[in-house]
Amino acid sequence: MVKKNRIRKSIMLPALGVMMAGAFTLAAGAGATAAEVGATGRPSDCNVEKKSFGAIAMCKKHNGGHYRALVVCKDPESGKMMDFAGAWRKSGVSYAYCQGSYLKPVHEGHETKVS
Repeated sequence: MVKKNRIRKSIMLPALGVMMAGAFTLAAGAGATAAEVGATGRPSDCNVEKKSFGAIAMCKKHNGGHYRALVVCKDPESGKMMDFAGAWRKSGVSYAYCQGSYLKPVHEGHETKVS
């Protein structure tokens, strides 16, 4: 029994040490400089327009990230509203279309993400 505990401890302690060293290494590398953030930041200088079919969104500076158009559309008969989203883009125009019976665009917007 004593021998089994020694073997278990002799395996567990080095493994625990390796895991702790890895955790400290990851934590130490978590900081980022301004230059790194600029390369993988969120898009900026974005414009959104409501159209008869939904909404469009475009950003002049993608900064390494992505953006997409969002639109809230209303069913004229029931009055219910539903959200629709366009495709993620890094450049060009993202289109969000009202679909089905939700034909009337009510609100428009855009969403960004770091990628």
